[in-house]
Amino acid sequence: MVAPRLIYFKLRTLIVISLIWMIFGVVFFYNLIDVKNDLGVKVSLLRFLVVFGLIGFLIAGTLIFYLKFAFNRYPLWIGILIKLILMFFLFIIISFLILTVYYVFIYHKGFQDFTKSFFTKIMMTQTFRVFIADLGIMTLLSIILIEVTDKYGPGMFWSMLSGEYHKPRKENRIFVFLDINASTSIAEQLGHEKYFRMLRDFFNDITVPVLANGGEIYQYVGDEVVVTWENTSEHKIKTLKFIRNTFYLLKRRDGKYQKRYGLSPEFKAGVHSGEVTAGNIGIIKRDLVYSGDTLNTAARIRSMCNELNQSFILSEDFMHDFHQPFNYEISEIGKMELKGKEEPIKLFSLKFE
Repeated sequence: MVAPRLIYFKLRTLIVISLIWMIFGVVFFYNLIDVKNDLGVKVSLLRFLVVFGLIGFLIAGTLIFYLKFAFNRYPLWIGILIKLILMFFLFIIISFLILTVYYVFIYHKGFQDFTKSFFTKIMMTQTFRVFIADLGIMTLLSIILIEVTDKYGPGMFWSMLSGEYHKPRKENRIFVFLDINASTSIAEQLGHEKYFRMLRDFFNDITVPVLANGGEIYQYVGDEVVVTWENTSEHKIKTLKFIRNTFYLLKRRDGKYQKRYGLSPEFKAGVHSGEVTAGNIGIIKRDLVYSGDTLNTAARIRSMCNELNQSFILSEDFMHDFHQPFNYEISEIGKMELKGKEEPIKLFSLKFE
């Protein structure tokens, strides 16, 4: 159930990038094919846009599904350079196949004659060289777009691009503060470098349940991740599903962690909802920031997990106008005093049947 959501997110990114290629294709058509064309190919605008979009689809698909994390061990600029070089050779192959169709099936020229002329004449034309430069620009734009989308998460990049958070705005949101149990002792046991690799695996694994339930990763802080949703009844169900999916996903991957690190990470989570102020801050590094007592309370609830010997704790505000769903055991703990809060807050424990 969770893996298709991750594929859906990648496909959505792929479709958006392909459409961007087609939009830029209009400019390239009039500058190259329609105005200065020494390639020897006559083609309509619609056909050109379809072909250009197909090239963008294949290149972006390769970047998203196969090369996304391929060169992470290198500096960013080296990784981008390697991807550009690989995409250049991919473009040569694609263009060869496409032009083969044109010359052999439309212009009825022999395949051997076309193969010879492709490498001796077609690739030497000004149109082809400029076209390769245009493809390089579009590929670089695609790589940057993929990197930025990964940075801000699904939907968030477009919200920031549209100026949705240019001015501070009030929102009612659900927050889950989730971190690894006994993280200090685990770090001492594994050492800093191995512990970091375990954290990376842990955060990579829980990304799938986040996407599967439409959550947004707000931030990572050490061994903690903060996930958020708009505060609706539907999203409250998804919040509980996220915790449940993460719980059972880590159990299924117990063997992987035992083999790599000699232990299996477990986690605790505090859940709260309420009003926050959201907006972009920063000059040389801009970020979307949520502020307000809701986040402080959610963090305090998560810190109560150890004190109350509970893995998952929900707040009264989260449970407001919300009926207990099937397969979730939610029990009232009672009113508890939280650090920094004047009034005690009623808390609930969460378990899975």
